[in-house]
Amino acid sequence: RQLPNPPSDCTPLETVLTLPLYEAQLSRMGGKLTIPVLPESLTLLTHMVQQPHPNLQEIVRVIEQDPLLSGDILHTLRQPAFQSQLKRPIDIVSIHQCVNLIGFERLYQLALANGMKQLAGTDQLVKHLVGYAAKTAYACAEIAGYLPPQEHPLTQERAYLFGLYLHGGMFALAGSFGAAYAPTLKQSLSLPQTAYHYESQHFVAHDQLGVLVARQWGLNERYVADRLFLTAIAYHHHAHYECIQSSEVRLMIATGLLAQSMVNELVYQAYQSQELLDQAEKASHVIGLSDEALSNIRKNLSSYWLTPTA
Repeated sequence: RQLPNPPSDCTPLETVLTLPLYEAQLSRMGGKLTIPVLPESLTLLTHMVQQPHPNLQEIVRVIEQDPLLSGDILHTLRQPAFQSQLKRPIDIVSIHQCVNLIGFERLYQLALANGMKQLAGTDQLVKHLVGYAAKTAYACAEIAGYLPPQEHPLTQERAYLFGLYLHGGMFALAGSFGAAYAPTLKQSLSLPQTAYHYESQHFVAHDQLGVLVARQWGLNERYVADRLFLTAIAYHHHAHYECIQSSEVRLMIATGLLAQSMVNELVYQAYQSQELLDQAEKASHVIGLSDEALSNIRKNLSSYWLTPTA
């Protein structure tokens, strides 16, 4: 099977990253809004990933020089949940050993997730978003495992990373406005479009802001892979994203929105409003998932999140 084409009644949607416009919107907030900054080690890692031939030795060195980052990665791979996946338990003592065990892409996922945890500090609202982003990322990867073949497949690794980046704008809003933004964030679990319109009028739209956050975190629009991420973030609330010409951008948006819908329902027991149901149904159609695949995804996610380590 191939991914469904845009509907026949679509007007082809050209995607343009209007970065100066986003920056102007940010400046209009008069310094009330700040972009969260990841630890320097994460910025360096993101830059290294973008290279045609990443230097794994340099990557290991950067991680080892960050005690919090290296400690978190070692702790994660020493846990029973990871050890049970191995043929036999292994005494993990070095980051280089971690690279050999899980590969660089998964190591970078762990590093980015750790950097986001450091952003939260003691802020409970941002801590909530860290958990929300991690669960969305996991759901994105699960959905990607059921995608039909295509010319540029969205791998589970890329889907996971997209899920982490997708909430970047919300991180900035939560960190800047705190309790004032909390009701909007809560509303978005059941009424994503209503909350988005309110957010756009009273704060800054988190999709456009998310592009600036992702750039601050190291994504660069000059690289094709990063530009696809940034474009999908910028357009993930577009009313007709199913008409976007780039199949990979369409797919990323639909995967992210379906993942959000499932997280909101399965983890946060959000009220299943018509908005939320429509979001999930449209995303499933854009991806081309069968009812059986959707059922399997839901079962797998429910089983994972009901375990003590979820």
